[in-house]
Amino acid sequence: MDASPEQTPEHTPEHTPLAPAGLAAAWRRTRPPRRVVHLDSAAAGRASWAVLDTAAAHARRESGSGGYVAAAEAADVLERARDDVRALLGWGPGEGVVAFTHGAHDALRQVLLGWPGGVPATAAHAPGEYGPNVALLRRLGVRPVPVDTPHRLEPAAFERSLDGERPDLVHVTWVGSHSGTVQPAVGVAAACAGAGVPVVLDAAQALGHVDTALDALPADADVVVYGTSRKWLAGPRGVGFAAARGPLAQRLEELEQAEAHVAGRVGFAAALAEHRDLGPAAVRAGLARVGAAVRHRLAAALEGSWTVLEDLDEPSATVTLRPAGAGLDLAALRARLLAEHGVLTTFLATERAPGEMPAPALRVSGHLDTSAQDVGALVAALRTAS
Repeated sequence: MDASPEQTPEHTPEHTPLAPAGLAAAWRRTRPPRRVVHLDSAAAGRASWAVLDTAAAHARRESGSGGYVAAAEAADVLERARDDVRALLGWGPGEGVVAFTHGAHDALRQVLLGWPGGVPATAAHAPGEYGPNVALLRRLGVRPVPVDTPHRLEPAAFERSLDGERPDLVHVTWVGSHSGTVQPAVGVAAACAGAGVPVVLDAAQALGHVDTALDALPADADVVVYGTSRKWLAGPRGVGFAAARGPLAQRLEELEQAEAHVAGRVGFAAALAEHRDLGPAAVRAGLARVGAAVRHRLAAALEGSWTVLEDLDEPSATVTLRPAGAGLDLAALRARLLAEHGVLTTFLATERAPGEMPAPALRVSGHLDTSAQDVGALVAALRTAS
């Protein structure tokens, strides 16, 4: 086991939390101490002691009792995890189909390969769609069809697009990898349902981060949601899910592969249980508060040198920065921030959203334990490194 919190000092000894103090303290004390200023939850969140220990314990059971025996013993835990996913989608216990996958990208692949009647021919999407998603569509022989809509999606634009060529599905990313804008995914899904077109929702950056309830949709609306364990829920890497409801759910081919990292799935179950116990609504509100505080502080401290791309009060914890001038190598800057200042961020290349990103950007994505001192460290590092 890693060193306990008492054995390893925090990177910053004093903390003024941006989230409610009790929530921030609960998040901090349940996981290993940070060795960096961790502002990279949108890439991979910090797993808790419980998640780490639960996954390790299952691996030990596999060694002691046999992998398939251990998997059978974990069946009830995994079924509860499926219901936790359903609850975050606003579905009741046992409603729809929830399958575990090897990650979000694998989930989309399995959904497309398991599509009734074979891989779909066309998929409509927004101009700012996640680049690797579009690349996967093309690789599997699906023709992407961009919809003319602003950065903040307009459900009416999708509705209008369906009056012409009707795609086999509409794909929507709830919160982008390149932007913290929370998209009106439910509104788009409702427009698609009204037209009888299935919708596939990428919730990799949304689940455990923003409101992902779909209970407002008709029960017969064909909807698929997929995502990952490793980001805002801070579960293990290499684990994801695909969930389907409506008539399509019974027509999709089997999405879950039996040969899998079951210890990771059990760790994901532990992360979902922790999220449930903290209170999803409280976590969402806390993350929105963190995001707004970070944006306001960065906009004021870096005025004239960096631009915050989201609305300052956008209800997400993802913050996107772009330098005011040209010529700054952001990939090298991100590396210097980590190596020289101990500040972990994400470099965003334009390949993340080639239809919308005019230039690279820097992503800042703290969690409930992000403090005012963390933002101050980032500001000081950016001023020095850039």
